[in-house]
Amino acid sequence: MIHSDIIEQSNAEKQVKLQADYDALSAHLDRRGISIETIKSKVATYGVAVPSWGVGTGGTRFARFPGAGEPRNIFDKLDDCGLIHQLTQATPSVSLHIPWDKQPAADLNSKAEEVGLTFDAMNSNTFQDQADQTHSYKFGSLAHTDAATRQQAVDHNIACIELGSQIGSKALTIWVGDGSNFPGQTNFTRQFERYIDAAKQVYSVLPDDWTLLTEHKMYEPSFYSTVVQDWGTNNFCSTRHCCSRTR
Repeated sequence: MIHSDIIEQSNAEKQVKLQADYDALSAHLDRRGISIETIKSKVATYGVAVPSWGVGTGGTRFARFPGAGEPRNIFDKLDDCGLIHQLTQATPSVSLHIPWDKQPAADLNSKAEEVGLTFDAMNSNTFQDQADQTHSYKFGSLAHTDAATRQQAVDHNIACIELGSQIGSKALTIWVGDGSNFPGQTNFTRQFERYIDAAKQVYSVLPDDWTLLTEHKMYEPSFYSTVVQDWGTNNFCSTRHCCSRTR
């Protein structure tokens, strides 16, 4: 963390010019009948949840291209996220990705309190095989043809909810990489139905004050099709089946 005196000194050096710009903008908005104070009060309530994988030097959630200073674990990531919030005062929470960030809840809470952060949505990982898992996600997870693999993916999402409940999270984000690489590899309808059934199982154990967020991507990582590939499919899933919110 940066010493608060250093930040205050840096801000003070820019205060005069900033105030001049603010006053000019205020006068401009006032001529249009817009109150800058009203805008400021609304903006002050806005906050962004920093994704834990966003502080890696690779800049992607697949943790590629590591470099000097790369966070070694979730506690290093929380240090970085705490610094971001210290400088911006607009990123008060962090969104964890499990199992990458899996640690005892007490340790996560202690570190978050130390750096002045809270936890936002939990993110599950059923698109990447882990060293200790029994079934591979190479050919799918929540939409896999094998019931045991689907159950493994369901259980993982439930475990994310359980950990999240202990650290103050109120949402779970699900993204599945299930899809196909060429025509005829999978039955689109049956694959989607398997996904819906598995997502229902996850939603059934979601706490009443939680939100289920589902995410769609086109052709990622498969080249030909993705189970949840557009907003329409995502919306159909959420409003007609899983009763979740989409993003």
